[in-house]
Order: sequence, then C-alpha cells, then structure tokens
Amino acid sequence: MSSYLLFLLIALPIFGAVIIMFSKYDRNYFRKNIYHVAIWTLLANISLVLYTFSLFDTEKSGIQLVEKYNWLNFPVIDILLGADTFSMLLLLGINIAFGVADICLSKHIENPKTLLASQLVFIGLLNGYILSADIISFYIFFAALSIPLIVLISSFGSFHKKNMLVRFSLYNLIGTLLLFTAVILMYHYKEGNIPLNTAGNLNLKGKLEYFVWLSLFFSFISRMPIWPFHYWIASISTGLYNPLAFVMSSLIPLVGLYGFMRFWPNTVPESIAVYAPLFETVCIITMLFIALISLNHKDFRYKLFAYTTVYYLLFLIGVFLPTSGLKMNIGYSIFSYIIILTVLSFIISHIEAEKKKNELYSNSGLLCYMPRTSISLSLFILAAIGLPITPLFWNNFIIISEIFNYNLLLGVLVMLSLLFVALALLEELYRMKDKSSVTLPCPVNTDLSRTRFVAYMICLAILFISFVKPLWFVM
Repeated sequence: MSSYLLFLLIALPIFGAVIIMFSKYDRNYFRKNIYHVAIWTLLANISLVLYTFSLFDTEKSGIQLVEKYNWLNFPVIDILLGADTFSMLLLLGINIAFGVADICLSKHIENPKTLLASQLVFIGLLNGYILSADIISFYIFFAALSIPLIVLISSFGSFHKKNMLVRFSLYNLIGTLLLFTAVILMYHYKEGNIPLNTAGNLNLKGKLEYFVWLSLFFSFISRMPIWPFHYWIASISTGLYNPLAFVMSSLIPLVGLYGFMRFWPNTVPESIAVYAPLFETVCIITMLFIALISLNHKDFRYKLFAYTTVYYLLFLIGVFLPTSGLKMNIGYSIFSYIIILTVLSFIISHIEAEKKKNELYSNSGLLCYMPRTSISLSLFILAAIGLPITPLFWNNFIIISEIFNYNLLLGVLVMLSLLFVALALLEELYRMKDKSSVTLPCPVNTDLSRTRFVAYMICLAILFISFVKPLWFVM
C-alpha cells in the first residue's frame, strides 16, 4: 500500500457529509456553516486530486498508486484502489464542477442540509467507483451510488416524484442485480477477487461467457439514456429543478459509460460482437429522436437534457469502436463536458428563478436585462456546441473522425444529431436575446452576481487552458 491518498479522495467528502448532517440548527449561522463545509471539502478534494496527479507518470499506461485494503478473511476479499490518467482526469472534472456549483448555489434553497450532505456522499461514492481497481469494490460503489440519488429525488423531485422513484428504483435494482450476478460468477470462476484491469482477459467458455457478458452489458446500459432506458432518465433529469440535483442526475449515464470503458472490449465473444450494428442503430435512433424533439420543445431544461443525451451516446459509440486509441480523447472531452453542463445548469436555473420572481411568462428578450448572464450563457452555449476554445472541440473532432472512418453513414447521422441539438440551444439563446420581443419594463436585480460571474469566467479560463495543454496541471 503506497499511501492513503486514494482512500482520502473517497472518505473526505463522506466525512464532510457527516459533519453537515450533525450540524446543529442556528438561525443566523446554520446555512452559512454548512455551505462552508461543503465548499472547503470540495476544495480540499480538488487539491488532493492535483497532488495525486503530481505523483503520476503520465507517459505510462495502466493503473498506478495501487492501495490494497483487507476486507474479509473468509472468503478472502481484498479491496483494491487504483488510478490511471483517465480516471484522475474524470475525478478532477467532477470535483471542479461541484466546487463551482456549491460556490454558485443559492443560499435560499429548501432543505440545504439534505442537498449538500447527499451531494458530498454522492461525490465520495462516485470517486470510489472511478478509483475501484477490483470487481468487488467496483460493484459495491456501483450499487451504493443509487442511495444519495433516491434521497434527492424524494426531496427535490417534481409532483411526479413517486413515479420517478419507482422507475429509478426499478432500473437501478435490475442493473445492480445483473452486475452482482456477473461479479459472483467471475469471482467463482477465478476463485478469488479479480483486478479490474484483468477482468476482460478471463478465458470464459460457452454459456458462461454469454451470460457474464450480457449481464455486464445490460447492467451498464440500464444507466445510459438509450432506448428504452432514456425515458426514466429524462423524467428524472427534467423533473429535478434544483440545479445541483439536476447535475447529479445528469451524471447517472457516466456510471454506465465508465463501466463499459473498463470492461470493453476484451470480454466480448465474437459471436456477440456481430450484434454491434444493431446496437449502433438503436444509439443513432435515440440520438436523432431526442435531438429532433429538442428543436420544438419549449423547456430549456429539456434542451439541456437532449444535449447531455446526444453527447453521452457519442462517447458510448466511441467506446464501442474497434480501436483502442480513443480512451484519453473521450476523457478530455468528458472533463470539459462536465464543467460546461454544470455551468449551463446553474445559469438556466438562475434565469428560471428570475422569470418566476418577476412573473414573466416567456424567455423572449429576457437576456436584454441581464448583461452578465447574457455573456455567460452565450459563451458556454458556444463552448457546448463546439466553439474551438475547449478540449471538447478537438477531442470530439477526433472521436467523430474515427466514427466516419469506421462507418460513413453512422458518422453522418451522428453529425446530424449534434447539429440538431446545437440548433436547439442556439435557437433558445437567440430568442432570449431578441430585443424585438421585449415589451415589459426592466425587472430589478435580475442579473448574475459578480461572484457567480467570476466563477463562470474562471471555468471558461480552465477550459481554454485545457485546450492549449490538456494536462496543464501536471508538472
């Protein structure tokens, strides 16, 4: 065991959540104190990620800084934690995004203790999921991630939250049971726990090979916004109006995507791989369907959900391509994508709150009253759709080029999906900037605060620096 760094990346957010949950109510300082706990916990985690990155040899592939912890003696199960450049890049993007989210979170939200404690537990478990280096710990964190999300849906869901909870619990239960079955079969076959980076090299035979891989496939695909699973993810994402809860729900597909990236393609029998074109067809139909709906949908939050869906499926298709050279490109894209998604979610939430406060019934011309909001929204929408100042632009270009090289028609349909969702975002931006639609007097104090505006511009600077040098934080 080299150190406790990776363990601290998991334990620190959960410890912060415990402090928040046991904080005593005080009319004057309660909210302020729990916000400070959440912000400083995330800043400490970001510092730990950057320090851990400084210990990495980024020229090497594979797992580094492995930590081993004994869990059970009978049966013998050792929990392994480890990281590579790809997983650490995801951790950095996630922790930066949530750090900015907490700084920009409204201090007048309901149930701040539940929200911030659930967020920190979610981050700790997600860090553990990404840092898992064996199949047992991978499963434990995969299953545990649903707990804070159930709490969030119960506390911040819309009036349809009972149906949302039923769908969420059902699909999570199915995915968890399938992964549990696959992990138990692999553990029994190998007569012990298996390092995650060797799980794809198991020489399974016959029906066991089919059953294990299909269980893995459906457990991960149940977390992705792909037909027929897209509906339950859409109902949750568009039904959570709190921006922090929306961001957490939008990371559900990242769990499935990361699972595929760790297990694909070594465990796939050739007889199953022949069904890849069918799977690609389902991905493309889902992308086009949701992107086209977003063009006519009036809810800005649904347009953002459509954007997240199209990009997650783009990354998923990249994972399934018969090439091993796209992993880091997908990692760089996801790093930018998570930060852009978080900022856009909070800007949209601010606009919706101001519209409700001023009793406005349309977004038309609203940005004319909000110069800082207008600048922030414009820049981040341009970054989201491919403005060439972020890693999202260059690395998506490489992923799409590989898709075109693999299948021309598939590449054309992917580009159409990206075009439609980009048009949906740009159309909403134009409508909100249209001065000819302004018929009401200027509302008072509608713009972003200076603190939020500066935080968003810092995020934009991080994206720009990451475009120039993707691993700028590594000495």
